[in-house]
Amino acid sequence: MTQDIWDKIVAGDKEAFDRLVEAEMANLLEAAKHEIAYYRSVGDYPPDFMTPEELVAEAMIRAWDNREKKPKGMEPRAWLYAMLFRAADAIAAQQREIQKHEALALEEELPDAPLVFDPVYDDDEEFYEWYQPDEALKWEDIIGSIDLEPDLLIEAVEEAPQRLEQKERRAALLYCRFGLSLEQTCRVLEEKPETVTRLVQKAKEKISAA
Repeated sequence: MTQDIWDKIVAGDKEAFDRLVEAEMANLLEAAKHEIAYYRSVGDYPPDFMTPEELVAEAMIRAWDNREKKPKGMEPRAWLYAMLFRAADAIAAQQREIQKHEALALEEELPDAPLVFDPVYDDDEEFYEWYQPDEALKWEDIIGSIDLEPDLLIEAVEEAPQRLEQKERRAALLYCRFGLSLEQTCRVLEEKPETVTRLVQKAKEKISAA
């Protein structure tokens, strides 16, 4: 996607944005499926809490509404995954807060004002604060290639959602499954190249050892 097209999206070209999302929809749904499975396995999402389609829809609404906040240097495609992951995290945090209050003993005094959890993060400025990597980084200087077989990765995360830590799974999916560059994976995960390389390598080791 050229900068001109993204400029049109920022200016309000919804059709261009929809084409961007549609081209990536299959992968976004796959990523959402794994996010939901992971958060369900750790108890943050109740069973049948939401579908991949619902999570993607929630994230894409935010991606469109806040398109002007996409960091310089982050590709539009990567922006969609970044928003998906942040939406999944925000909803998980919301659910943990709900569960905490539901666990209050009956004799405890309830707050005077009811808790309101919707929308999830409309006014949360931190949601849109982004790590900006050092412009001096030379991505091509990162040594080593990681040949994690995408199908083995998917089998592993579907068989045992907690086998990989959250960032290990996300890094491996973005880099090995969805084909994002190391630079864009770093921008989405807000990590340095050596950290992302280590995350993917750990994912490969855990999958190979299983």
